[in-house]
Amino acid sequence: MKVYEQVSALLHAHGVDTMFGLMGDANMYVSTTFENSGGRFVRVAHEAGAIAMGDGYARLGRRSAVATVTHGPGFTNAITPMVEAMRSGTPLLCLTGDTPAEATHPQRLDIEGVCASLGITHERVHSPDSVARDVNRAWRRLDEGPVVLNVPLSLCLREAIEGGAAGVVRRAPAGDDGAKVAEAIDEALGIVASAARPAIVAGQGATTTQAEAAIAELADLLGAPLFTTALGRGLFADHDRLLGIMGSLSNELAVSMISDSDCIIAFGASLNKYTTMGGELVSDVRLVQVDNDVTKLGWLVEPDERILGDAALVARAMAEQLREAGQSPRTSWDRRAREVAAAVRAWRPSDDRSGSATVDVRVASQKLNEVLEPGSVIVSDVGRFVAGVWPYLDRHGPGDFAALTGFASIGLGLAAGIGAAIARPQEPVVVLAGDGGFMMHAGELSTAVRERLPIVVIVFNDGAYGAEYHKLVAQGLSPTAAYNQWPDLCDMARGLGAQAMSIRSEADVTKLGEVMATLEGPIVVDVRIDPTHHIEF
Repeated sequence: MKVYEQVSALLHAHGVDTMFGLMGDANMYVSTTFENSGGRFVRVAHEAGAIAMGDGYARLGRRSAVATVTHGPGFTNAITPMVEAMRSGTPLLCLTGDTPAEATHPQRLDIEGVCASLGITHERVHSPDSVARDVNRAWRRLDEGPVVLNVPLSLCLREAIEGGAAGVVRRAPAGDDGAKVAEAIDEALGIVASAARPAIVAGQGATTTQAEAAIAELADLLGAPLFTTALGRGLFADHDRLLGIMGSLSNELAVSMISDSDCIIAFGASLNKYTTMGGELVSDVRLVQVDNDVTKLGWLVEPDERILGDAALVARAMAEQLREAGQSPRTSWDRRAREVAAAVRAWRPSDDRSGSATVDVRVASQKLNEVLEPGSVIVSDVGRFVAGVWPYLDRHGPGDFAALTGFASIGLGLAAGIGAAIARPQEPVVVLAGDGGFMMHAGELSTAVRERLPIVVIVFNDGAYGAEYHKLVAQGLSPTAAYNQWPDLCDMARGLGAQAMSIRSEADVTKLGEVMATLEGPIVVDVRIDPTHHIEF
């Protein structure tokens, strides 16, 4: 099946029987296949007409509509009615596609840039193996108004690598209409009730007190182990079946619980490639995903049931109905989860990589977790260090861990931490960074000094760009280019007016706890780690 054939099949699966359009290079394969497979293709004289017809069809037909135009001038001809549809919130899918990647192509146009300037949602088919989830994501976003679905011409004629269904979204109402909530979760409850080894994962979308309590109640009823995403850390902190982060940052002892589960229920978790290990962790289980953001449902992996709704409301309703049906915990699974959770809490690395002048990043992080104040606010930059740090910190509450990972750009953590400290002046704020990220914006430390912010800036310093170091080694190349020769970070911090200390052993971390108790301004903590120590994630 070609990519254009799969796009057509998915539109049919979503109930589309009519398409408005003017044919050109970018859309002729999809529109022809759609018509040949039983759809009605309404031909127009001008691209603006296709969009306006779809707008009227959607508004008066009270259903989503599809219109299609080609790239370049075909798309620019459609802009005025697209803005009209956007201002009216019309659920209209505009199917188009980028020109071939050629600098001299006369119809080249930045479709995404045009959409951004107009405030119109843009989605794209990224690759032959992501067609189903990309089309389904675009379709689900029609609740927000019109969506431009960009199927690049370079992809259209390639073979689609996997199939995919339309993926129905069940909507749980925000109010107290029990009958409608029950209807929305009915299919999901069938999956959960029949599971012998269910597991629950909660993410950033479930970091409210109400959601935490409701999800824990459901887990207790099932005897299910609890996991969080990295951004959900802090949830279920005292629960005796909490196994830590799910996915590439999982503790080695917890992996077997994920592998052996036959059903995963996700609340407020986007189930990205790290949480699911590229989809591998959920490929052989029944999957129920609950989120109040429709774009997260089926973003990377296709769940068996998608429920659009509030995590607390849905979890509470699930627990109530299962309890009424006589649900009881899976005794042996419950016992195993408690045993593994206890082992995870007691785990220490058997391959401690501490040296004479460096400390194993995992050892340092575990000790750091002992000296941080409960209720800390933690702000993290991004970099290789996260694999050895995030799994071991839980001194923050739900929602009080923020990671600057949205664009995967290093260097933003320090400034974000300063902002957090100004917003939360009564709470201890800790910034986590790698040496490369810290040095990008080290000058902002002067702002923290000037504002007298008692933030703790912990720099995991391997003297290298860690990810690049590892990738060069993996390719059999010398990692020399990844090394950096920074000035002494402690001297530099003191020169800017901050306190500073160097950590080269586990014992040094204990001393940090004493220093933090009397902070009146920022402190930079230079944690020296081994650049050759790579932890996969």
